[in-house]
Amino acid sequence: MLGDKIKAYREKRNMTQNEIAEILGVRAATVSKYEAGTLEPNIESIKKLSETFGITVDELLNDEEDLDISKINILEVLREQKAMKLKGNLYHNTQIIFAYNTNHIEGSRLTEEQTRYIFETNSILFREETVANVDDIIETSNHFKLVDYMLDIADKDLTEDIIKNFHKILKEGTADSRKEWFMVGEYKKIANEAGNMKTSTPSQTPKDMIKLLEWYNSLKQITIKEIIEFHYRFERIHPFQDGNGRVGRIIIFKECLKNNIIPFIILDTYKLYYYRGLKEYKNEKGYLVDTCLNAQDYYKNLIEYYLKD
Repeated sequence: MLGDKIKAYREKRNMTQNEIAEILGVRAATVSKYEAGTLEPNIESIKKLSETFGITVDELLNDEEDLDISKINILEVLREQKAMKLKGNLYHNTQIIFAYNTNHIEGSRLTEEQTRYIFETNSILFREETVANVDDIIETSNHFKLVDYMLDIADKDLTEDIIKNFHKILKEGTADSRKEWFMVGEYKKIANEAGNMKTSTPSQTPKDMIKLLEWYNSLKQITIKEIIEFHYRFERIHPFQDGNGRVGRIIIFKECLKNNIIPFIILDTYKLYYYRGLKEYKNEKGYLVDTCLNAQDYYKNLIEYYLKD
């Protein structure tokens, strides 16, 4: 109600009804009636009130309430929209944005438009003489399946089996899956690296993963900072031959949903900041934390846009 908003903004500014009355050129009793809702201010008074409160006229008159995201179970919303096959809403766009960005960070040349086309039509869109890598297409399609599986088990405790299933779903049917040494859905057999960071040796990887999960699952409280810490430690292990970044980022999303934290997707535009954050994390956690918090703000805006009445 307009009267309630006038009162709220007045009190926020630590102003009295007399002070507002003087600005508007009316009696204090008139301001009291405005706030009680028994009298409506005229348009000139509304303009003066907006200027006084430092807001727009639309903000003063708009009756829409801010969406309280803390009261929304994002996992339930995504599961419900998935079951409904609802188009053009949060689940639909989460699938597209997630698949495009997480794959693009790893070198996929598919455009966001092509990613959307694959999700919506199960076919690929080509422009003129565009050439697409078959694995890019397969891994994009696989990522849609990966998100669906993640939503199905998001409220379960994180285990090695779940993490290995993430990798299997992501990489099955790719050229890598036809290499005997690649071990889809199993830990690496050949040494690898994360950028220029040293990672766990193949023989040490199973032990390091057990240790990581024991630490994580022993935590009494999990906030976004513990999830980011897990991600850094996971990427330092780099347990799979390839696909570690994408598996790591789907784990982030799952664990946010499980712990009722606003999830986030690392966008391709944040890639350099994300890599820097991982590289510098041991000495300076802030770079990676800030990148993740910015990504969280982006997803929060998606939630507000699609779920606001």
